[in-house]
Amino acid sequence: MHTDRSRLGVTNVDSEALIRAAAFRLLLAHARPIAPDELATATESSTDRVQALLAELDRAGRIRRDGSGRVVGAAGLSVIPDRHQIQLDGRRFWTWCAYDILGIFAALAANGRAVSPSPDGRTVVVVFERGRPQKHSAVLFRPDDDLLTGCENVYEEWCPNSNLFVSRRQAITWAEERGIPGRVMGLEEASELGTRDWAGVVQRQG
Repeated sequence: MHTDRSRLGVTNVDSEALIRAAAFRLLLAHARPIAPDELATATESSTDRVQALLAELDRAGRIRRDGSGRVVGAAGLSVIPDRHQIQLDGRRFWTWCAYDILGIFAALAANGRAVSPSPDGRTVVVVFERGRPQKHSAVLFRPDDDLLTGCENVYEEWCPNSNLFVSRRQAITWAEERGIPGRVMGLEEASELGTRDWAGVVQRQG
């Protein structure tokens, strides 16, 4: 028997975070779309409650669903083709943005590689060992958090602007031409930041 956490004083924000984390872990474990009833079981919630939360998260671009309502992406990890391709511990996934690559690998301490199209037309390939990018001169442009918190749809408005570049100068020029405030970081710095940002997503709830 499931206990619907929505009846226990859990806020919508808490419930959405719970759903996103559970969806991420199920996508990672099974590498396939996840049905709402699977999420209901994992979060000890009612299917109706989960479906309502998924609709809200989908509108906000924090969850991606297919035509049948199954979750295909969460917390930047996708099981269907998307902007950036990764080989994660021998399995193929995709991510919504370049920052997702660094955060997911770092938080999971995973091995693999990422193939990321840069806005300048080049392709950046990064190898990871135990979650850390191996020596590479590429940089990450990460938009400011104000854009993240202020946008209506994270997937459509924030994610396309988080990219890898072959040089700091190119990243700065690209961002300035578009008037996008943000930070240019080396891959190690981005990994450190990503470790913290994805920690709550990858850790199992007690």
